[in-house]
Amino acid sequence: MPRLRVIDVKNNQLNGSIPTSLFQNRRVQVISLAFNELSGEMWRGPWYVPELRVLNLRNNSLTGIIPPSIGNATTLMNFSLSGNRVSGNIPKEVGNLSQLAFFLLSDNQLTGSIPATLFNISSLLAVSVLHNSLSGPLLLDEGNIVSNLYFFKYISQPNFWLHSFQHMPTHRAQSFVHILQQYNWRHTPEILVVYSKLEEFYIGDNLIKGTIPTSLGNISTLHNLHCRNNQIVGGIPPELGKLSNLRELSFDNNSNLIGQIPEAIFNISSLEVIGFSFNNLSGRIPTTTGLHLPNLEGLYLGANQFKGEIPLNYS
Repeated sequence: MPRLRVIDVKNNQLNGSIPTSLFQNRRVQVISLAFNELSGEMWRGPWYVPELRVLNLRNNSLTGIIPPSIGNATTLMNFSLSGNRVSGNIPKEVGNLSQLAFFLLSDNQLTGSIPATLFNISSLLAVSVLHNSLSGPLLLDEGNIVSNLYFFKYISQPNFWLHSFQHMPTHRAQSFVHILQQYNWRHTPEILVVYSKLEEFYIGDNLIKGTIPTSLGNISTLHNLHCRNNQIVGGIPPELGKLSNLRELSFDNNSNLIGQIPEAIFNISSLEVIGFSFNNLSGRIPTTTGLHLPNLEGLYLGANQFKGEIPLNYS
């Protein structure tokens, strides 16, 4: 079928393996086999798909590895393999996919590290590799982190090192709007750096230890800061009071936050939710509370060691 451009048979009950001929069609632009019951391995031989733009294989039962020959599909823009049983490493040849925008590999059995070559792709918009068994360094500083990347979601095992985040140039991460790193982080938050356009930061429901970095106070665009259900210790830095656009601040259930809540936090007029419950905070609630929080909808301070009276401004 030399004129075939689109193969779209998603959402069926197709089974068996993927014919190798699909990866040797010189004219096909879209291959969508998602949400079927396909099994077996992807073709490990040479790929001859010079016009392929979309390869959507998600939610099947594919096994084997991602073949290095994927690097031959140089026009690929959307590669989705989420929801399979693919194992092995992510091949460094993905760096050859110069037009790649979406790289989605969540819910597999991948091991090894994320190749730095992936982040040399200037067109890259979204990466999702959560729910795998990746390890080793996340060498973002070795790649060319460009401003187009806006979504980066992954799951890390205890040995997934993130230290190299601190070396990433700020100007290369200006559109990192979401960092959704949930479940099984175990490293201190001192590794965090400033991304000048970051709006949402979610690291809740992990095992993060260490203290709250003062550098968070420099992210002036931050709207939501979710760090609840971790093992963060120490005091709350007053630098958080500089987050003038913050709407939600949540450090609930860290158990070992100590000291007082800086009064500057209660001067952030944009705040809608403040959460510090289930910690070991002490002192008094600032008497200015309520005067500078016209948008406040929820204030959660239970299960701490506060004393004194509830400020009259609450009324």
